[in-house]
Amino acid sequence: MEHARGQADLVEHHRGWIRTRADLLIAILLGLTVAAIAWGAYRAEVRGKDAEHFFNRSTETLATAHKVQLQGDQEVVANEQLFLELVRDQAEGRTKAVAFLRRHLSTPAFLAAFQWWNAQPASTRPTSPFVAANPRYRNVFYDRSAALEDRAAGYLDRAHHAEQRAIDYTIVSVILTVSLFVFGISTQISTPRVRFGLVLLGAFVLLASFGRFVVLAVS
Repeated sequence: MEHARGQADLVEHHRGWIRTRADLLIAILLGLTVAAIAWGAYRAEVRGKDAEHFFNRSTETLATAHKVQLQGDQEVVANEQLFLELVRDQAEGRTKAVAFLRRHLSTPAFLAAFQWWNAQPASTRPTSPFVAANPRYRNVFYDRSAALEDRAAGYLDRAHHAEQRAIDYTIVSVILTVSLFVFGISTQISTPRVRFGLVLLGAFVLLASFGRFVVLAVS
């Protein structure tokens, strides 16, 4: 009988550690800390995937930019060949060949570039109409390539930003484990001052982490 009563008293004594309002407060803080750690880990995972996504977009866009630039190079080569034929025929007085090239093989952009080049003084005239100094020459493929390269650089910046945010969330989550540890230790301390100090320390770390999460969320 006495043994059964002792067992009942033991069960009653260990029914739970939440016996006061302070214990309840610590339990709430523990729950908030665990939730904050889980949320930080989730945000780190999301931002890590964002970084991977933007890295891939940057690589794909840059590859496309290089392909478009090659098209621009091919256009320059074709224009240069046509230009050499036109200049040769013009120098040799082949008016019919010049007229044929102008009428059937050249584009309006080619003719505009050639006319600008032909109007320049011989002393300052560039070796080719297809140079950046020619205001009437525009290679649309180069323009598209430059735009794609700018877009790829933008994706790369976003990837680095997301990668840094993933690291920041991970760091805050690790710091929160300090708060979790302090709160856990405080449940085993009976001295009021020590317990209060531990709870205060854990609460400070928790609030600072919350503040950091807010800053990361809006930046």
